[in-house]
Amino acid sequence: MRFVFTSAVKDLRRIRRDPVMLLTWLGIPTLIALLLVVIFGRGDARPNGKLLIVDEDQGIGATLLAGAFSQGALSNMISVEKVEREEGRRRINKGNASALLVIPKNFTTALIEGKAAHLQLVRNPAQRILPDIIEQVLSMLTDSAFYLQMVAGPQLREAARGTPTDAGIAQISVQFNHAAADLRKYLAPPVIQLETKVIEGKTDKPGGFAALMLPGMLYMAVFFIAGGLATDVWRERTSGALRRVVTTPASFRAFLAGKLLAVLLVLALVGTFGLTVAHFLADLRVSNFPLAILWIAISGTGLYLFMMLLQSLASSERVASMLSNFVLLPLTMLGGSFFPFDLMPKGFAQIGRLTPNGWSVTELQKILDGAAVTPAAFAAVILFVTAAWLVVGWRVRRTAC
Repeated sequence: MRFVFTSAVKDLRRIRRDPVMLLTWLGIPTLIALLLVVIFGRGDARPNGKLLIVDEDQGIGATLLAGAFSQGALSNMISVEKVEREEGRRRINKGNASALLVIPKNFTTALIEGKAAHLQLVRNPAQRILPDIIEQVLSMLTDSAFYLQMVAGPQLREAARGTPTDAGIAQISVQFNHAAADLRKYLAPPVIQLETKVIEGKTDKPGGFAALMLPGMLYMAVFFIAGGLATDVWRERTSGALRRVVTTPASFRAFLAGKLLAVLLVLALVGTFGLTVAHFLADLRVSNFPLAILWIAISGTGLYLFMMLLQSLASSERVASMLSNFVLLPLTMLGGSFFPFDLMPKGFAQIGRLTPNGWSVTELQKILDGAAVTPAAFAAVILFVTAAWLVVGWRVRRTAC
């Protein structure tokens, strides 16, 4: 056991003498995560645009039309600003708004009397989603005005002629009641019924898109560190350190166990750093902090042994570096580090969850969400680490001789 700790301290001192290497491994995913937070924000990502409205009518119809864009969820995506025609043209030509809506004179009168009215919508060609949303909402509003005229057009025109008498109010009320009775067969019960189904496991996560990306980004850092630390076997092989260990009475597997202990401590430090930054930077929810760190350290050690096995299969250090990059880059792309599984095509997501790092990301997300810890997952990764430790020990010892 003493030799195990001696081997671990030796590797930790070597890493301490080269802090730039560890900071570089941590810096790449941290920088990407920071960019994600800057671009998408700490909350849920949503489009944000501006609608300029030229109100030449100044009537209740124009007010209702403009107010429709400030209701509900639409108000979180589109901000409305009233401007003059020349100012609106100038700003939309400069691309400072998503769209420009011109409401003509006598719009309210035409709306009440059922006459034609021409709304002018100028879209910003540099944007696509927000102008489409504005155009679709405007189309629904015009359709609603058409159906309102079909249902209650005479009553609206009667009310617009002036202050009605008591008899006129009673007559309009009766007409509205008749219109409602005609529609009752469609509304009670409704002809179209909507059935809703809640899909479990698709709840909104705090932090939005950035928090969704950060677990995969964290495992990209773990994979990079595991691959970088695995190259240490070639430095010890070329320096003759492995050959000297083989010739000593000490167990070679104890020497390798010391290296695993050092990797375990480094990855635990990386996990602590990554989860802390993700929590404060992007509001990443961490339901069980110690268990998450333990999972990152153990699964990362399995990735380290996987990369060390690849290193030991190569004929030279240069070939080992090429082989590691050939395996590491596709696995990080499929394993949810570049694209979250929820946003990947179903087939690729299924393949990605079967990769070692993708499976680790999936299990980490369960721990972060507070799901029940699966002993089978920990048993599987511990079994893999034990088996890989035996295989790598045999392979590296054979190459050292």
